[in-house]
Amino acid sequence: MMASNSSCSPSLKERLSNLEGHLRPLAEKAVPLLVADSDPLQVWALVLACQRLGIPLFLANPRWGEREWSQALAGLGSAWRWRQGQLQGDPTSSTSPLGHWQRILPSADWPVIGIPTGGSSGQVRWAVHSWRTLSASARAHQQHFGVECVHSYCMLPLYHVSGLMQAVRSWLSNGQWIVWDWKRQQQAEAWDPPLPGSFLSLVPTQLQRLLLDARPRVLESLRQFQAILVGGGPTWPSLRQQARQLYLPLALTYGMTETASQVCTLLPQAFLQGSDSLGRPLPHARLEIRGEAGDPLPVQTVGSIHVWAESLALGYYPLAGEAEGLGKWQQQGLAPGDWGYLDSQGHLHWLGRADDLILTGGEKVMAAEVEGEIRASGWVEDVCVLGLPDQEWGQQLVAVAVPKVGIPLTADELEKHLKRHLTQQLSPFKHPKRWLWCSGIPRNAQGKVNRQQLRQWVAQQLGVAALGS
Repeated sequence: MMASNSSCSPSLKERLSNLEGHLRPLAEKAVPLLVADSDPLQVWALVLACQRLGIPLFLANPRWGEREWSQALAGLGSAWRWRQGQLQGDPTSSTSPLGHWQRILPSADWPVIGIPTGGSSGQVRWAVHSWRTLSASARAHQQHFGVECVHSYCMLPLYHVSGLMQAVRSWLSNGQWIVWDWKRQQQAEAWDPPLPGSFLSLVPTQLQRLLLDARPRVLESLRQFQAILVGGGPTWPSLRQQARQLYLPLALTYGMTETASQVCTLLPQAFLQGSDSLGRPLPHARLEIRGEAGDPLPVQTVGSIHVWAESLALGYYPLAGEAEGLGKWQQQGLAPGDWGYLDSQGHLHWLGRADDLILTGGEKVMAAEVEGEIRASGWVEDVCVLGLPDQEWGQQLVAVAVPKVGIPLTADELEKHLKRHLTQQLSPFKHPKRWLWCSGIPRNAQGKVNRQQLRQWVAQQLGVAALGS
């Protein structure tokens, strides 16, 4: 059941009224609606309208190609979709593929909200949430930061959980939700000062680009936020160091689509005092580090991160099998495949994805750490580090990078510069042995690397047998 917001703007009220009239036929049939629109306010109005009418809603990236759209429509079994301001569908369509979910879910979890996510294979699927799970995350944010009203400045799309949750937090707390255009803000010489006690959410690459430009009046505005939430990927030491030197109130977060964003967040005061952890769990969440046998591990011991939270998704859609069954995470917790440890203060330290671990010469290397330092050089647009089978070392590191446009260096010169940079930042065993250059790294619609495709390309470039996925 959705809470109302007394501060709903006239523009939003008008949109809601119009949308409810258009969408009412779907409500009578409980047919899901697939939404892809580049206007954040329109997407938010659709989220609210579908909640009011009891329509299951699935968010989509408006830049999806025909392959992704075909997958999405086939998975939902519905011809109804909202695409760039237009409601499209077959009025005779009345079959709901979610009928089983509606029958067994409690009323507090209906209608569902699907947020797109995906593994490295590129297959379209959604983490299925409800207003209950999103509200649990939003209220935990308020408690963690000790605020009653959340003003959010949004530069992330609403089909990403980080963008959607900014709207939810402000709506539930009667705060202001201000939408900024990232490209315009990135190029601006100055930003408008934020409202007192405001929050900004960025991914690490956005923060890096702002700090590379380091415009004084932009930095002045950034310092005025109560917290700059940074998630969606790992930060790297030089990025954190620069942010501290500029006295930016970063709040490093750990969360994912399946948890409705943050389950751990470092408070800005701790960050500015030198902590590189991801902070303590929020009030609605509990974390545990487990070993290979599933046994809980003591503090300061690296293992697999397990999450229990009121904000955990109900499951994936489409369901991949019994292992991802409806409600399983809420009963048994979620093991997202991440490595890390808890310190003596209960702070989480994230080391990387389990499938990103590379064993070379008896040493363990997390690909995310190496990728972060390569990005920190400012000479590449994108990078992915893989482990290549090696008879002597077990695995050797291979870096696949996209050179930054406009850098007047040959591939050999760029490789030498990057090696010099890594020598200053990382131990020698963490340095890539091979460097490959390309025009773009294959990623799915959620920005995750399609590792299977990339490994096949690397194998072709190096003239070796196809690498394991």
